[in-house]
Amino acid sequence: MTTSFSASFVITGARNCPLYRQQDRIVLTDKAVYLPMGKPSCLILVRELTGLLFELLPHAPSGFADQRETVFTCGGCTGLVKFQLAEPDEAEEEEREEAGDVVVSGRLDAISPAELLQVFHMHQKTGKLLFDMEGESARVTFREGALIAARFGELDNQEAIYAILARRQGHFRFVPGLADPQSKARELGDFMMILMEGLKRLDEEEQ
Repeated sequence: MTTSFSASFVITGARNCPLYRQQDRIVLTDKAVYLPMGKPSCLILVRELTGLLFELLPHAPSGFADQRETVFTCGGCTGLVKFQLAEPDEAEEEEREEAGDVVVSGRLDAISPAELLQVFHMHQKTGKLLFDMEGESARVTFREGALIAARFGELDNQEAIYAILARRQGHFRFVPGLADPQSKARELGDFMMILMEGLKRLDEEEQ
């Protein structure tokens, strides 16, 4: 995506949300989602915001004039969050830039492995996505959103990713940054082709 994009949101309502409160602010860009400072990241909300990126992108030149009154919602868990477009807070955006990336963690019953991989690919993240799935560990390594390595038990690379996609229970965490040797590693292949092949295999197994 070559177009620079940035939209600021303010949470206008939060009911039974375990993480966020009214007046918390969110910034969505074409590269990342910046959630309220000092609070854990919710991948369900990140997924909702990622979908909004393509919906709002055509309206960026107008400053989202026709979308200012729109109320967006996130209700993918036990709570409900409502948020609207807001004017950018320059001081807050500078603080986010200085803070850099943070470790993101969550549960696989809240977001599927396929959706999780797409989030880090779309936002061009660099680092390791680590899984603890009912006592078994796995990892997927990204460089600017590209897949460069994966390991799950005795499985490596694409086969490891295919096995991870089949899991529905467990926890994950994302640790940003790579060691120097990994920064020059070759990509495993086209991200979407690997993902679609994994989902195809999963569908065949479930039939």
